[in-house]
Amino acid sequence: MAPNDLPLNPSACYQALSARDARFDGLFFFGVQSTGIYCRPVCKARTPLARNCHFFTHPAQAEGAGFRPCLRCRPELAPGQAWRWSTQDASHMLAHQALAWMDQRTTHDGPWALQALAARLGVSDRHLRRIWHTHLGVTPSQYRQTQRLLRAKQLLMDTRLPMARVALLSGFSSTRQFNRAFALHYQLNPTQCRASASSADTTRIRLSYRPPFDHPAMLAFWRQRAVPGLEWCEAHASGEETFSRILTLETPAGPCQGWLRLQLDAPRHEVGVQISDSFWPHLPAVLTRVRWALDLDADPSAMEAVLQADFPQGGGIRVPGAWNGFELAVRAVLGQQVSVAAARTYAQRLVHTLGTPVTTPWAELTHAFPTPAQVLAASPDQLGALGIVKQRQKALQALAQAVSAGLDLNPGAHVAERVQALMALPGIGAWTAQYIAMRAMRWPDAFPAGDLVVQQRLGVRAAPNPARAASEWAQRWQPWRSYAVLRLWQTQET
Repeated sequence: MAPNDLPLNPSACYQALSARDARFDGLFFFGVQSTGIYCRPVCKARTPLARNCHFFTHPAQAEGAGFRPCLRCRPELAPGQAWRWSTQDASHMLAHQALAWMDQRTTHDGPWALQALAARLGVSDRHLRRIWHTHLGVTPSQYRQTQRLLRAKQLLMDTRLPMARVALLSGFSSTRQFNRAFALHYQLNPTQCRASASSADTTRIRLSYRPPFDHPAMLAFWRQRAVPGLEWCEAHASGEETFSRILTLETPAGPCQGWLRLQLDAPRHEVGVQISDSFWPHLPAVLTRVRWALDLDADPSAMEAVLQADFPQGGGIRVPGAWNGFELAVRAVLGQQVSVAAARTYAQRLVHTLGTPVTTPWAELTHAFPTPAQVLAASPDQLGALGIVKQRQKALQALAQAVSAGLDLNPGAHVAERVQALMALPGIGAWTAQYIAMRAMRWPDAFPAGDLVVQQRLGVRAAPNPARAASEWAQRWQPWRSYAVLRLWQTQET
């Protein structure tokens, strides 16, 4: 199976869809010539004849070829594709960076928006259009239209939001434009799409992932590090566990705070997401954060080919991402050379002292994590009263200043440059920078060589230079060293 935008092998794709293999969900889509509909490889409808199938790497390509999305398997629920990181293929990285930024926004139509996106990437809008078409085979406007329609379709089928609200949240300027686009592309009106949904919840959205996914390991990671007042893991009588937290999003209008609640559904390979009303206008960005935090777009088959020989029991372990890059970086600094429990205590004090109170349906969730501005405004006496030593106070202030000045801690290109920028700040060394790159920047090949647990598990603590010895050992795991680190940590815990 070809990764991302490489040519697809029709024979391999047909075998995967015939088997309804969930491991390939989201890696390709297939259109059926006889019905004019495109599906996910996990669709439970009758398997079509091979000669009637056309294969695509993205829904925008299928819709550009004239196919409509299936109402049964719902292509909008498919997991996304992990980036195929490469230092040689710069145009590929640029295209996927543009896709990631576009997917996080709701309203950015028109040439002006593409120019702004190109400027952010440091290229001309003409060059961006060219590489976009090279890697996806569609124009940016076609891609955007597909994303808007699929988001609208998901809101129609998963919620009972009013039609006008669905149109606005999906990026349409009016209900009339929304209805016209729906009829033109899908030969349906929105009410027909909603009528096909068996049930819906006003605040629940579904996201899919490719199995295997080690749910217990992910939940244990969040539970162990949950900061009281900010995060909450709740065990239910049914045996299920939910994770809830308060989140801060940076928007053009300033910080937006709200809550979200997650429930993992293993049999269906899905995550149910409930959000506060304050987050509906920023739904794409919220769902992107959920995908990052749970590593939902990971391709387990790709990493297993590299890691299974050394970690035969590690299948399904994901790298927990960051809900907010600045928050993760602050918590990494607070966790330097202390236990997880001690780091959680420091974070709790910081949240309750500097964070903004937020009203939620649960008494367990009370405060948002402090913003860079709030950390910068804190005096040394305030931070010292929390038990934070002067060295870490300087690191936190420098970090807040750097982020306020434009240091981007979100996933994207130029990771090496941003890691070096982090290491130039006082109190942030190689371990902290690599940890931030692994979780906040979603870099799959980060490797904190100075981590004591990693060195112990690799048996290199007695080496003259343990960090160098660990790095040399870990070369065999490239480009998936972040996943190897999580498996080493879990081995230590078990």
